[in-house]
Amino acid sequence: MKKIFFLSFLIIVFLFVQCTKDENTESSPFILLRTGDTYTANESKIPVGGQLKFGISAVGDGFAITNLTIKRIATSNTIIELDKGLYIKKGGIDTVFTFTKGLSESETWKFSILNENRDTASVSILVLLGEGSAYGDINYFPNITIAYQNNTEFPHYLDLHSGTTYNETTITGNEANIDLISYYYLSSGTSSPTLSCPGYNSAAGYYPEFSEWTTKNSTQYDYSTTDNDLISAAQFDASQNDSLMVTSYIPNSVSGTCKFCYTGKVIPFKANNGKYGLIKVIRADETETGSIEISVKIQQ
Repeated sequence: MKKIFFLSFLIIVFLFVQCTKDENTESSPFILLRTGDTYTANESKIPVGGQLKFGISAVGDGFAITNLTIKRIATSNTIIELDKGLYIKKGGIDTVFTFTKGLSESETWKFSILNENRDTASVSILVLLGEGSAYGDINYFPNITIAYQNNTEFPHYLDLHSGTTYNETTITGNEANIDLISYYYLSSGTSSPTLSCPGYNSAAGYYPEFSEWTTKNSTQYDYSTTDNDLISAAQFDASQNDSLMVTSYIPNSVSGTCKFCYTGKVIPFKANNGKYGLIKVIRADETETGSIEISVKIQQ
């Protein structure tokens, strides 16, 4: 009996020591910004509306990378451009992000990663405001009809960049082009015409085929601006370049789905490739067999 007790004690001690060792293991994750003519350099002077391009490479030092955060730190406020949960065990991060220069005289862009050992790494770059403006041209698609989940009359899938719609037959081979889908449901009892995207997890509940797609684009919708009617239909109609699209998008309040997209609503969005745009709801049915009619303006 004493031997059994002693053996059990040793096992407990071993497990405690092992856990303590694992918890105290230190790692040194690493993140860097790419350099070269393709990317925005430190202390670059970029006019308002000009493109910012950052290339990021990061490793977790033996632990999975679990979070990536991008912050735009200006004189008066800090905007979280991205706060994304991840689980990248091997290979690390090697990707490119594009943004647009704001009105601030200076912006510090901070890129941070967190690994599963709770260790962090970050890198920053300073961007200054240049002279003039660099607002760009847009594409305009005045009338697009997209079906809800149980509608068989209209197409279900939309490429926001070209305005092209696809149905169940034509979608094969074009999955990587899709930025927007729509469905209708009751949100806590409230009628909700909804815009979403293939990359949003809940969308697969309405479109099960997304589970088989190898590329699922994530479009981010600014629900705060939409809910509070900060952009009017008249402003949408009057916009001739991308200035309103860039300045109206608030990254602190975005999601891969936008609820309550009623007639007359204007929805700022950011596509998977970093292009900004606006959607105006012309008509929104409030039944699962209905459809939504929209106008789209997006950066070229």
